[in-house]
Amino acid sequence: MKLKGLGNRAYNVLFHTHTVAGIVISFALFVIFYAGAFALFRHHIYQWENPSARIEVDRSVDYDQALLKVDSLYGLDHHTATSIVMPTEHYPFVRVFGAVHDTDSTTERIAASVVPGTYAVQDMNEPLTTLGDTIYHLHYFRQIPVVGIYLSGFVALFFLFASVTGLLIHWRNLFTKFYAFITEGKWKLIWTNAHTVLGVIGFPFQVMYAVTGAFFGLLTLILLPSVLLLYDGDSSQVFNKIRPEGNVVLDEQAPAADHLRLSTLMDQVQQAYPDFSVTRAMIRNYGQENALITWYVDDPESVASRGSLTMYMKDGVVLDDYSLLPGQTPYGPAVISVIGKLHFAEFGGLLMKIMYFVLALITGFMIISGVLIWQTARDNQRYTTQQRQFHHRVTKTYLAICLSMFPAFAILFLANKLVPMEVVGRVGWVNGIFFGSWLLLTLIGLRWDNYARLNRNYLFIGGLLSLGVPVVNGVATGDWFWQAWSTFPWVAAVDIFWLATGLVALYLVFRVLNVSTSITTKHSVRSSTAKPEPQNTHPQWAIDGANRSTH
Repeated sequence: MKLKGLGNRAYNVLFHTHTVAGIVISFALFVIFYAGAFALFRHHIYQWENPSARIEVDRSVDYDQALLKVDSLYGLDHHTATSIVMPTEHYPFVRVFGAVHDTDSTTERIAASVVPGTYAVQDMNEPLTTLGDTIYHLHYFRQIPVVGIYLSGFVALFFLFASVTGLLIHWRNLFTKFYAFITEGKWKLIWTNAHTVLGVIGFPFQVMYAVTGAFFGLLTLILLPSVLLLYDGDSSQVFNKIRPEGNVVLDEQAPAADHLRLSTLMDQVQQAYPDFSVTRAMIRNYGQENALITWYVDDPESVASRGSLTMYMKDGVVLDDYSLLPGQTPYGPAVISVIGKLHFAEFGGLLMKIMYFVLALITGFMIISGVLIWQTARDNQRYTTQQRQFHHRVTKTYLAICLSMFPAFAILFLANKLVPMEVVGRVGWVNGIFFGSWLLLTLIGLRWDNYARLNRNYLFIGGLLSLGVPVVNGVATGDWFWQAWSTFPWVAAVDIFWLATGLVALYLVFRVLNVSTSITTKHSVRSSTAKPEPQNTHPQWAIDGANRSTH
């Protein structure tokens, strides 16, 4: 079955631009998807990375006491919004975010976690561990100062272009190529079929991620014209459209007064919306007569379910005009909420996150196959030896950066357990080991000219390191996965994941890739003295465009 395709000129132009756009962003895009796949579970793995968090969730937390404890240590500025994040099954601590004024009148943001029961305070600006956050920040290049997030946004934008052009150039033979997927023959054909089929399967997911990723990465640039032209450079007016409670003007000189306890107000919200969970609260003028609190609620199973209720703390009266009631949220805030849920798979429960994880890994494989298509298409006598050597070096560098992420991530998890919690600057040590090992593994990979060998070696190293993750966790914490399963299932799940990953990787190395060495994708730059093949006066992509109707 054939669909009506593009004209020859349009096909050739799109084919060429698709190839250029794809190869330019390929390794950066792989980093985004590979890190993003793990970042989906950054909250779920917190108890694994931080043994002190392996406690049961206390639903009867005294939030007033937690807030006052943090206030006594830091001296919070209650006129500036102070946020309280409720404990969850994966993160059983109360988190408090606020601001303090230094002696020189500068404002400093503070973040602290409070242990329910003991109300011990841990400074989150100097955390003991950030494994999940490190992976999460990597997926939008936050480690690159200032411009990192913008780079990730532009990569997402180019990915959207590459996805759409890819679908258009394969549109005519979409069904034929999809159902005629083969795993035998020349490697260029195998990689092309894999690239096409996986691209079609993941196309809706990829477009969604490209759009939402570009939105978050370029949000500041998107809003900048509006801020400058419509709001005279005052960005707070833009954000108040999204968070209407910011429009409530409060007298900072209001007298001190008693108010209802936070737990009482929270129960009021929970009774009004029994099918929703209270996720966090934001307070202004705490301890004063006009103290205002906004509760944020969410249904994790729904994609359009977030809402907020703003009330005075003295009597619990809800300000409907400054609330985004669930099911009645205006268009603008609702769209932003939906984009956030779609991007981070914060709906549909665990099954949705697993689907996202698998689709992200499939997209990573599609990116690698695209790089190999690009290289094999240029490994012939139509290019000079110097050009083919350049293509080979680019391919090898891209593969080394991408494939070395697998063992480097295993090293990150290992370092999280091998570096003692009491070490000063522990986060810096763990992150340094991760990024240093990734760089070292990449440099080692650049010495392997054979692509199949490069792939097998990274799988072998990563497989061995993966098997070590559950062992090191068990030795370091005593929570072996068969014991932790009944009490802290996500601790066991992380260990089981790495155990299964290691076994699969080693199986591929010794039983699958080892028997296919006769058909390897290796560097085949020919000697300049070899007998030249007949030259073609037209670029291959132009020939493909002219002859596509015959395939």
